[in-house]
Amino acid sequence: MVRRGRHGHAGMTLVEIMITLVISSIIAASTFMFFAGQQRIYETQTKLLNIQQNLWAAMEVVARYTRASGSGMFECVRPASYANAAAAGASRLRSTSPSDSPVTSGGGVITSLASRPQTGLRAYDASTSAMQWIPPLWIVDNSTSDTGVREDTDIMTVAFGNRTSGTDVDAALALNVTDFGPGVSLSLNGTNTGNMFRQWEFILLLVTPDWGFGTDPLVDRGCTMLQVTNNPAGSTLLEHASTPSQTGGIVWNPPADISGMGPLAGYVGNSSGVRNFGQLTWVTFYVATGANGIPNLMMQQRHLPGDSGTAQVLAEGIEDLQVSFACDTGSIAIYSLAGLNGELDEGTNDNSCQSDEWWNNVPADILPAINTDGFCNLPTAVRITLVARTLTPDDLIDATLTGNGPMDIENHRYSSPRPTDSYRRRVLTTTVYPRNNKPL
Repeated sequence: MVRRGRHGHAGMTLVEIMITLVISSIIAASTFMFFAGQQRIYETQTKLLNIQQNLWAAMEVVARYTRASGSGMFECVRPASYANAAAAGASRLRSTSPSDSPVTSGGGVITSLASRPQTGLRAYDASTSAMQWIPPLWIVDNSTSDTGVREDTDIMTVAFGNRTSGTDVDAALALNVTDFGPGVSLSLNGTNTGNMFRQWEFILLLVTPDWGFGTDPLVDRGCTMLQVTNNPAGSTLLEHASTPSQTGGIVWNPPADISGMGPLAGYVGNSSGVRNFGQLTWVTFYVATGANGIPNLMMQQRHLPGDSGTAQVLAEGIEDLQVSFACDTGSIAIYSLAGLNGELDEGTNDNSCQSDEWWNNVPADILPAINTDGFCNLPTAVRITLVARTLTPDDLIDATLTGNGPMDIENHRYSSPRPTDSYRRRVLTTTVYPRNNKPL
């Protein structure tokens, strides 16, 4: 019998080719799907990493500025019981009026002085030719969107001195200062006392408190800020002429006597003094929506001359800024007004410091009345929360099925039904303990 077999030069059969193609297609499709999935994961993680980096960088800046708030303003943060600071709303750290936090067509932030805390530094406002307050910390609980600030996001302004001496007074006055007309010079006691002051930096005029003689009368220390316009090295005169700074910008010194620029009795000789304040830093943080629809955390340096009204983007994709603050008021029943228990209790009872010493942390939070138990004037702690979202939607998220959307943070609550979208989000919260905004 003749045995037939495949010759060595014979090709593959059609069945073998089909089987090979099917197996190869399955392997190729599986490989493609694996790498496509990995690419999706990589792109998603890259987006999340980007917004996390934005969060970390933005929080570092905001927290650092908040921690430094009030530096150089020692004894300039007056409680409402101080003379000349007892008007309604005096020394409040928080305000709610939208007119206090607009981003106007000219780019300026917070143009109205109606509800600004009546504390901190007295300074000349060239835009209104009047005295203005520069508080160390100002939190605006914003609730509208028609001012250019993203709806229901908070606005926070901080101020402090760079290169400030931070002491009580650095030099005593030899002459009284009762008005702030043009050409007024400050005559200092001592020899070459001007060496520690620098041209174009700032000084504070202070009334010396009655230390060591019974109870401090809580007098208004004044804290008037003026810009030095001469070169004071080796001099005992600090001139503050009404001229722009060397960069040709803001006029900080009044051209004539301005009501309210000093305490009622003025600054009298050796009972008053001068503090070196260095360079003023005055910054506002808020969230605004850019032209491309992306929310951004904005930073406006209000102390800079010339372009001071222009806010710049600090971080992209930040859609919410919420700021709450706490006072260690203690238990009313045990400690009364002077009570401190070393704890910052947080609860749901908005109007009782016995169970909740935080404000702006729950909806409808109402500050206690001025000069009452629980009145929060100087925060023990400030809690900052930033919410970031990806710059583009993620098509892997079906908002109709997952309910993905903006988040409720602190006292910011979204109405029902809650909005939904396909953005991914990350939240970062930190608590800052301001060091310098204390009255005494």
